[in-house]
Amino acid sequence: MRAALGLAVGVGLLTAMFAWRGIDAVAGLLLEAGAAMLLVCLFDPPAQLLSAESWRSLFPKDSRPLRRRIFPASWMGSAVNSLLPVATIGGEIVKARVLILWSHPGVVTAAAMTVDKTVQAIAVVLWGLIGAAILVAAVGGSDIALGILAGAALLIVGIAGFIAVQVKGGFSAMARKIARFIDADGDLALVENAEAMERAMREIYRHPGRILWATALRLLERVVLAGEIVLVAHLMGAPMGIAEAVILKGVIGAIRGMAFAVPGGLGVQEGGYVAIGALMGMSPDLMIALSLATRVREIAPSIPLIALWQAVEGRALMRRRAGKAGR
Repeated sequence: MRAALGLAVGVGLLTAMFAWRGIDAVAGLLLEAGAAMLLVCLFDPPAQLLSAESWRSLFPKDSRPLRRRIFPASWMGSAVNSLLPVATIGGEIVKARVLILWSHPGVVTAAAMTVDKTVQAIAVVLWGLIGAAILVAAVGGSDIALGILAGAALLIVGIAGFIAVQVKGGFSAMARKIARFIDADGDLALVENAEAMERAMREIYRHPGRILWATALRLLERVVLAGEIVLVAHLMGAPMGIAEAVILKGVIGAIRGMAFAVPGGLGVQEGGYVAIGALMGMSPDLMIALSLATRVREIAPSIPLIALWQAVEGRALMRRRAGKAGR
């Protein structure tokens, strides 16, 4: 229900923007870019590789997944977050589940996935602050700086709370409450798994170097993706520098992160582009077109990865059925 509501809000926002600006001008810019706009998809593999390596670096050194496994698993999760209304959480569960289906230890995988989600949030805040700093330096405005700092502070408080839940027994406490509604054997297994996961997460946090390296890789991923803005703006006949691209990617990424309930940040991302673009003296039509063009990179490569995920799940289901039939 919440996903449907978030999708409705996003579609409504996007429709309102098209009604405000008209679709012709935006379509004209997209047509000017033409088929070359598909080149944005080339930015996805290196970005996904950095994303997977960031997650992999959080695993204990003696149990790190093979790169040839964690790379597709991570990309499948990203595809789910991009295409399905899962509030950016479902994809994290999918990528961990795929690794577990490929025989990687469940507790360690779930712990690394949870900490990786924290790292992603930290990177969003840092990248947003970098973009905001460049924006304020370029256009000035103490009100802009204060607003951005206030938003960043709220995100930091949320991140701190999430870390506290991970290391202070929040998962096991939740497991005990849930276990009251299941049988005794389930009670014991659920609580024990939650406690084991917490121990694994605390072990990750005992190595701050891993957290720093994982965050650095996530930031580098965003630097790579800033290139798509430069490329698309050039194709649309409105050349843009890397500084402007970092501003857009940084601030919009933070806005989209706060609007996680709207699938894909639909409408929210486009509105953010228009607002930030206005501060930099760029037309709303160009900003909407840029936003839509970057969605090509999110959508096109994700489709085969969704199909691959379904194939992995299908094979796992057939193995389970074969196992039951053989008993």
